[in-house]
Amino acid sequence: MGKSSGVALAIISLLIGAGGLGIGVYCYLTFGERIAELEGELEDRSIKGTWYAELLEDWSPTLTDTNETIPDLTISFQVKEGESVYFLFISRAIVYKYSSHSYLRFTFSIDGIILNAPYTLAGGHNVDETFIYIPVALQYSTATLVAGNHTVSVIGLRSYNFNFIRHSTFLVQTYIP
Repeated sequence: MGKSSGVALAIISLLIGAGGLGIGVYCYLTFGERIAELEGELEDRSIKGTWYAELLEDWSPTLTDTNETIPDLTISFQVKEGESVYFLFISRAIVYKYSSHSYLRFTFSIDGIILNAPYTLAGGHNVDETFIYIPVALQYSTATLVAGNHTVSVIGLRSYNFNFIRHSTFLVQTYIP
């Protein structure tokens, strides 16, 4: 490679760099104001409040086929005007084989009213193993709660005596959509 090919490469590199700089200046001048508007809108959309609870011990409902509040997974929170609420329950279920179906069912209770949906099942029909570990996740978002104080609980129901959960966490967040 000679001096002329090195000079040509340097000139091409300078042209590409200058072109990139020119495109960047053009985009800033053309779209800079709109980008600033979008940043302002995003500042208005944010998480406003966060509440958290956990139950790191094993827990099993005491009754079969009966909704029960999971201990330590009840959160009191406040909703302000215009806010939506997000709920997230995460756990690990241990489900034992029993006849044709064996499961744990989870849902939320908001202000003492148990929701029919959403819900999630861990287990189901024809559990093949003696027992299985199943990751559990249940989330829900609503914009219909009125401003004020509220309470939410995680509700569990079992179909068989030995089913239980382990290492459970519960998150509630209020946010502006």
